[in-house]
Amino acid sequence: MTRTIGIDLGTTNSVVATIDRDGVPRILTNSEGATYTPSIVSFVERKNQPPRLLVGEAARNAAPSNPEHTVYAVKRLMGRRFDEADIKRLAVTLPYQIVSAPNGDAWITARGVTMSPQEISALVLKEMKRVAEQFFAEPVVEAIITVPAYFDVQQRRATKDAAEIAGLSVRRLLNEPTAAALGYGAHMGENRRFAVCDLGGGTFDVSIVNVEDGVFEVIATHGDTFLGGDDFDRTIMGQLVGEVWANSGIDLGTDTMALQKLKLEAQLAKHALTVKTEVTVEMHNLGVLPSGKPLSYRRTIKRLELETWTAPLLARLESPCLEALARCGLDPEDVDAVILVGGMTRMPAVQRRIAEIFGRSPLKVENPEEIVSVGAAIQCAVLDGSIGGVVLLDVTSRAISLAVNGGPCKVVVARNATIPSREHRIVATTDDDQRTLTFDVYEGESARAKHNRHLGRFMCSDLPLAPAGQVVILVEFTVDVDGILRVAASDLSSGEATKLRLVASAGLSRAEVKRLTKSIGQAR
Repeated sequence: MTRTIGIDLGTTNSVVATIDRDGVPRILTNSEGATYTPSIVSFVERKNQPPRLLVGEAARNAAPSNPEHTVYAVKRLMGRRFDEADIKRLAVTLPYQIVSAPNGDAWITARGVTMSPQEISALVLKEMKRVAEQFFAEPVVEAIITVPAYFDVQQRRATKDAAEIAGLSVRRLLNEPTAAALGYGAHMGENRRFAVCDLGGGTFDVSIVNVEDGVFEVIATHGDTFLGGDDFDRTIMGQLVGEVWANSGIDLGTDTMALQKLKLEAQLAKHALTVKTEVTVEMHNLGVLPSGKPLSYRRTIKRLELETWTAPLLARLESPCLEALARCGLDPEDVDAVILVGGMTRMPAVQRRIAEIFGRSPLKVENPEEIVSVGAAIQCAVLDGSIGGVVLLDVTSRAISLAVNGGPCKVVVARNATIPSREHRIVATTDDDQRTLTFDVYEGESARAKHNRHLGRFMCSDLPLAPAGQVVILVEFTVDVDGILRVAASDLSSGEATKLRLVASAGLSRAEVKRLTKSIGQAR
């Protein structure tokens, strides 16, 4: 029997789940007995040997003493370019180094080793695979992996590449809000329209989902790929760094080890303030005072202070919610229920803000950090046929556009189109005896290429000699159930496929993925 597991590959933590023999979802525990594994990899120095790679809890424990070589929140770098404004802003705040890959992607350097985000994520996925194999006492080779609904084509492709490098075949990439609705059990209740708001470690997603007789139809999705728990942590850290500077004249912002201590305390304080109205943070040996004494810091943080510091982040929750509603022509009152997902939704101010936006109190989810992996496990059972009567219909998060020979971008696949989706456009030569035709594919709706995200440049070659306009090419765009785009082209005059070559693109090549798949098993 081939085992398929559900994995929530998170920015902060990752969770793996399955369906037991009684049809009940089960969260698998790692060797520490925890239901979640930190999505962290640490490169530890070894004398005259390549660095040792620690993954999960061991990596998190190593972070305070090894900050510049401990990689966390790598999900934010998946499928992203080094020169993107968001990445440049993020790079300033991270203790580890982000560098530009030869193709312009954002990669990571630690202990003299340069790795793609896909490789780092593969190490985390390999750890989740190991947890499942220990539970089943047999190999696991298939998985359903969840991704933010607002992940674009490159980010989704990078996630699949990471899984392949880890030795996992992806049966489906499942959008996190859709998985959450499934994990909540929306398919077992009455027909309703849900707004699923997923605020995790690195992203905020909103999906509007119609559930009718077991059919999950996502009718719109929107999000913010740079809004999550990590931003709340960094806001708290920034406040504390500023106060230490004001009180002692010492700038902890340049001390990576001190920042790791602050990050840990910020997370602990944030978690405590979900149930308490105030909490005391106390840290020692943060630096050295002019007197030569070690710098210590002690402070009581009130929940109201935290809400004041993070007010700009809380304000950013509104736009994705309203945009998702607008895209399907709905108002907040047209939603029957709101489901909150992700660890950050435990924060009382987040719950209040979402309630204000939709005009109703959200439904309570017992373990918002685990519900996405539960939904992924249920989808495993749906695909295996052990759970029937459930159909998922998801949508594209962004439009796909085409530009020929540097001309304006024209939308081919509309945003929020139901997937799988197939569309086509016809392009023709513009010169006599033209042997090649080049076109670019973008993600976005603007007619101006610079406002869209470049996905790839394609070249049709060996075209027949003919006057301008007489060689006509049919370009087909297929967006599969994972939200990943495939492009094909054929010559309408002959009815045969043309020689289509991808000449410029981001991400790993197939050769690189295959090479890394072979080597990743020896990485630890």
